Amino acid sequence: MKERKVFYGWYVVIGCLLITCTLVPPIMALSSKFLMQVTEELQISRSAFTLANTILQGLGIFLSPFVSAKLAKGDMKKIQTISIVGFAVSYASYSLAQNVVHLYISSIFIGIFYLNATLIPVSMMITNWFTKKRGLAMSIAMAGIGIGGAVFSPIVTALLTRYGWRHTYQIMAVIMLVIALPAAIFLLKKRPEEMGLKPYGSDEVSDIQKKSGKTVMTLSVQGSRMKPFFLLLIVGMICNGLINSGALGQFPAALEELQGVEVQAVIISMYSMIGIFGKLVLGWLNDRYGVVVSTAFGCITFAASFIFILMGSNVTMLYIMAVLFGLGDAIGTVTPPLITGAVFDTEKYGEAYGIANSFNQIGLTFGSLLVAGIYDLSGSYNPAWILLLILTLAAFFGWIGSYQMAKKYHKTVE
Repeated sequence: MKERKVFYGWYVVIGCLLITCTLVPPIMALSSKFLMQVTEELQISRSAFTLANTILQGLGIFLSPFVSAKLAKGDMKKIQTISIVGFAVSYASYSLAQNVVHLYISSIFIGIFYLNATLIPVSMMITNWFTKKRGLAMSIAMAGIGIGGAVFSPIVTALLTRYGWRHTYQIMAVIMLVIALPAAIFLLKKRPEEMGLKPYGSDEVSDIQKKSGKTVMTLSVQGSRMKPFFLLLIVGMICNGLINSGALGQFPAALEELQGVEVQAVIISMYSMIGIFGKLVLGWLNDRYGVVVSTAFGCITFAASFIFILMGSNVTMLYIMAVLFGLGDAIGTVTPPLITGAVFDTEKYGEAYGIANSFNQIGLTFGSLLVAGIYDLSGSYNPAWILLLILTLAAFFGWIGSYQMAKKYHKTVE
């Protein structure tokens, strides 16, 4: 068989990037852009509108393990393709809402399709296709979230101004379908074995392991659940969700309060763009120096950003914060699949990541609400930033502790 000039796994990475670029930003970064027009026309509160996205995210708490198990054992291409169509149709159905209940019903369907179409299958495919350079491949795929946010943010703003929120939901749904569906059909493959290939770098790893054998996790995922290393992994995931949701959800309001709307816009643009670069740096560090170093880099820079926002009365401190936050924000999307893959072997990854992601979703669901609640009680964001700094360190020690403690359950096989 003639050797390919370009390993097909990189085409899978491109396909995954197109998925994260088009399907994730409308849920994570762009949903609030519709807030003013929707709440004014439907005569609902801002919290009622925000609850629609909370419902969507909250479904991941309960469904992630089932979705991961189904994707691992079933026809991933078929499931993902159907889910992309369902996602786009359900997202367009927001435009038909006549009251807030309609938004909530649409959110339930969007949440189900979102889990089956986006981050879970993307992380599983990257893990299947790459043994070497997995960190780089994962970071490129997840960088689509930042790229999509940067590209579609001005587009959504322009569409809302010209066509209103109902038509904007419909136009964005068509854009999703036109870009994401062909990517899933023509580029994405679940495993390299489907094409008679091996994971990227597996031959090199095999050469290194000829004498020592392959390292695998001896415990099943079910049998790991009450082990200290698994509990620490879960602690890290919950903390990670809390700090990312808390920061991304409340930084805009805090920045506007500190320095006004113009500085706020600049800072948000800065850390969004730097975040794309930060994902690539974290992925490179993971491949070059291992998961401990990459996790330390992400968590330390992320934690430091809270120190500098505490000094946000000085605008220079906010620019430093933007750089640090952009570099560290990759721990929200890139580190969870990498650390799960390091704790468990590839065969157990899908089941393990489904459980880990459900706890990450708990944090994502309640993080922003936690920070907002602290502000309401204290009249200041500073206590919340101190708490998030502590939780970032807790995520770091939870993840690294899990990785180190899991080693005793690994063994080499011929």
